[in-house]
Amino acid sequence: MTCFANSKRIALFACGAASLSVFGAVAGCAKKKESKGSPMGLGQLLIPVKASAPAALAAASKTASSLTESFEFAAPTELETLKDRFFKEGPNDFMYRLKSVDGRLAELDKRHTTEVARKCVTETPKEWSLSGLPDKSNTLTGTASFWLSCKEVLPQTGGGTLTILFGRKDGTSYLAEIQKAADDTVPTMFVLGKVDDASTKAEVWQVVLTKKSVTDAAKQHTSWLYILGDKANSNFELATGSSAAQSSTPTDSEDPTSGAGCGVRIKASSTLVYGIGRFHDAGTADGRDATAAACNDAEATVCASATDLTSKTAADCDAIKTFSDSVPKITYSQLKGSSPYAGYTKAKAILDLSGLPELTSFTEEAEKK
Repeated sequence: MTCFANSKRIALFACGAASLSVFGAVAGCAKKKESKGSPMGLGQLLIPVKASAPAALAAASKTASSLTESFEFAAPTELETLKDRFFKEGPNDFMYRLKSVDGRLAELDKRHTTEVARKCVTETPKEWSLSGLPDKSNTLTGTASFWLSCKEVLPQTGGGTLTILFGRKDGTSYLAEIQKAADDTVPTMFVLGKVDDASTKAEVWQVVLTKKSVTDAAKQHTSWLYILGDKANSNFELATGSSAAQSSTPTDSEDPTSGAGCGVRIKASSTLVYGIGRFHDAGTADGRDATAAACNDAEATVCASATDLTSKTAADCDAIKTFSDSVPKITYSQLKGSSPYAGYTKAKAILDLSGLPELTSFTEEAEKK
């Protein structure tokens, strides 16, 4: 996601607020404003995710300072694929993206506490109820609720928008970033998350849609990623899949594709990593045959050390093979369906904020009591 500098924007808001105040005073309708607000107390998504992720994978993310060489070539091929796709610098490095989400919310918190109090922060959160999500039964019947009170819309490169939504309810922080691109300069995607206020357990959805320029329904795909990070219990779970798959020639692949789009789940403790699924978009014959393209090759399982990704026996992972109920099974066939593709239809509805209740803009200042 694109990062934005705050200094000019903060100055603009400050000047706008001052102008409105002066105008209000002349008109005789000025409202007194709170000078500063109290810290919002939002949890941070990255903390529990990074703390619970297998050390050998987490160290490869851009959020880490270096990559430990001891496991560079020791991992089973399947886990090397996941490490390369999701834990190294690039468009799928979800931990780096979570760091950016946390950073932007920290910036909003700073504006609330150092500039002027914001009205939405103390308002009762409203439910944004989502349905039709991937779930553990490999269907699109999952549901999730996000309790939100604030909305901030930032401009994007090329004329798009980044909408930030957040709120708190019953000790849980709910966060969403919806990035709508106006052209192909930034990805079209969204991140949805919830985390306890103490930042010990987080759940995150990250969904990437096709580029803005793709208007052909037969080419409109999505890549879905779900992450559960439980710091207190040293439990990390991940599920990913895509409706796009590698086609018959190496240079002719559909977009977006993660490289593990046929559907993978992993579960990890502090010592072990267990994985099951189709770890490559490609399978036999260098993977780019018709069968592999349709993701019909057999599922594979893997068990490895969480510290260096060296292989373990299947029996070593017996104790961690059960996934949490909230972890979906995401597959190519589930997200694809028929054109328009099921995963894209659902993702586009979320991107368009379908069903979102009316929320107060974060720019609206609180009235002084």
